[in-house]
Amino acid sequence: MRAYHFLSCHDALDDIAKRHLKLSEIDKLNDPFELWCTAQTDRALRRDLRKWKAEMAQKYGVLCFCRHWHNPVLWSHYADRHRGICLGFDVPEISIKAVNYVATRSRMQFPPTEETIQKLLFTKYRDWKYEEEWRGWFRLETRDPITGLCFCSLDDKIQLREVIAGPLCDTPKAKIRAALGADLRSVLVVKARLAFATFQVVTNKRGFAHS
Repeated sequence: MRAYHFLSCHDALDDIAKRHLKLSEIDKLNDPFELWCTAQTDRALRRDLRKWKAEMAQKYGVLCFCRHWHNPVLWSHYADRHRGICLGFDVPEISIKAVNYVATRSRMQFPPTEETIQKLLFTKYRDWKYEEEWRGWFRLETRDPITGLCFCSLDDKIQLREVIAGPLCDTPKAKIRAALGADLRSVLVVKARLAFATFQVVTNKRGFAHS
């Protein structure tokens, strides 16, 4: 399936050139209710759930994708207020799963069963629904010695297919092509603009002002 990942221009070009994507760590995600979709009316449950979340944060990171790239709110929140870049990937559906959005926090069994774990990993509050998020969880392994961050390499399972420069992105097409290099010559490079008649971000058919 085609899935999209929003970034600042600097981070997008760096990820393209280095053929990787940064794994987001649980404690640094922008939703404080991550992994806490269950009701926590019991003190012992709260203690056990905090411990489980801390253990997960030490071991796993997440790659977050959106189903589409046309929502202007996504560009505002995750692509440097439309100055960034959106990367489109072909990702096997077996590697990622759609987030389920709910209005209330249901009671769950703890210690968690496999079913409970899946709910904790892939459930968010309904007001996040605009993201149309698909996500995959990956082990945090080797950290970059300079940044201290963990990355997931682009390979046969995560293949770059599109690079969409935001409406306010002033990066020349040639700079994007240079980051792609010869082995990614087939990747589609698109310039985006604000739609004239709807509240969407769309393809700018005139292309880049500076190529």
